[in-house]
Amino acid sequence: MRLNIDLDGEGRQTGSISLPSSTNDSAYRQIQIPIVTLRNGEGPRILLMAGNHGDEFEGQIILTRLARQLDVNHVRGRLLLLPAINLPAALAGTRTSPLDNGNLNRSFPGNPRGTPTERIADFIEKTLIPDSDFLIDLHSGGNSLNYLPAPSVTDIDDEAVRTKLLGVLRAFGSPVGYVFSEPPTTDVGTIGSCRRAGIERLGTELGGGGGVSPAAVELGETGVLRVLVHLGALDPAAIANLPPPGPMTILRRPGPHTGYYIYAENTGVFEPFIELGARVSSGQPVGQILTPEVPWHEPVRVHSSVTGTLICRRALGLARRGDGLMVFAEDLGD
Repeated sequence: MRLNIDLDGEGRQTGSISLPSSTNDSAYRQIQIPIVTLRNGEGPRILLMAGNHGDEFEGQIILTRLARQLDVNHVRGRLLLLPAINLPAALAGTRTSPLDNGNLNRSFPGNPRGTPTERIADFIEKTLIPDSDFLIDLHSGGNSLNYLPAPSVTDIDDEAVRTKLLGVLRAFGSPVGYVFSEPPTTDVGTIGSCRRAGIERLGTELGGGGGVSPAAVELGETGVLRVLVHLGALDPAAIANLPPPGPMTILRRPGPHTGYYIYAENTGVFEPFIELGARVSSGQPVGQILTPEVPWHEPVRVHSSVTGTLICRRALGLARRGDGLMVFAEDLGD
């Protein structure tokens, strides 16, 4: 893969990362992944990415806006903006790449001679992340999930780093923030890439459901701007018109093999009983799966096995056995 701009060049630059992709009708095709750099003297080097999954549109909108609207004179250091890092998937509006069915966030550390998705992961792992001080990685629920919009950080044992990340989380300024307990398998994603490079990361889950929520986009854009100021990468004048951050409820999401995740035990139409943000008690009915093909059969009730808050829900009505239906989180406290 080849980059056609100088990452350390001063001022504003627009360019692309070329991904060779030979096809039957274009033997020498180059997929041009867009990149925008804003550099103004010394300061933090912040990498901002969206479109890791191509069906997650909120982050793509936010970084596309900022790529046009940010004033380089307000920047302190360097911002690298990649609104559609997995461009083949972004153009198709799909979670995985249409070129190889690869899931970029399950492909790290990548392979320079591998599939197109593995080559993108390799470029991020070896070129972009090691040359950055902090990653802002914008995600949402995509076509199949809806999340209660919020920023996220990964739980970590190092108390100093944990305190720093919680400060970044609160700087985002949203009503809710997430601390995700990530298993070692997440080393195949940007979380693992950041661990290997020794830098910190802020993620988001900004809605989803295959559409775009104006409120989630606004929350995400203002949150990213506040975080950039908090990190010293943007002059406070850039957010002078934004209200100060309000109080934040921080929720912890345990790993996927816990009672905080609910999976479908049969196939049918999933009818949820509760909305995102609802508090539930252990044993409470939270939905049911119906089989319209045989409407005289009793629905299969779905119960929560934990006490917590609903942060994620399946966006699609049809559910098959094994599909994720709901994710709950627990109050973290202070």
